[in-house]
Amino acid sequence: MRLRGNRLQRLHAQRAALQAEINVEAARLAATQLPAGQFAEALMPLSLRLQAVDQQILRATPARELIKRLREVERQLYDPQQREASERRALEAELRDLRLHFSNPRRRPLTVRVVLILSVAVAAALFLPKAIVALLAS
Repeated sequence: MRLRGNRLQRLHAQRAALQAEINVEAARLAATQLPAGQFAEALMPLSLRLQAVDQQILRATPARELIKRLREVERQLYDPQQREASERRALEAELRDLRLHFSNPRRRPLTVRVVLILSVAVAAALFLPKAIVALLAS
């Protein structure tokens, strides 16, 4: 567990450094007054690296923490208090990323219902053949 925590800290530090690099590059490009198309094109490689780091963070974070964060973001987003448009967009983007992450069946945490179904299937696989053989033998 300690290794996961160290890895997450490294990834968060890498994300913060990359975000700072994007901010500096965006300020530099804005000072040169590039057209919007060239501006986005110039920032695309850094943005793709940032997106890759975000995906690594999602994969390295325990599901329980991600679920807590998902509920917290939903609560913040649907709170009636007014938020700035940029903060609201950031929350919506994070919520979309978290929902997309959990929409993959491999990443969904096991629920009690899933564990129960799996245990019944295993029990049936173990005991059913013996019961059928005993029934046919009699």
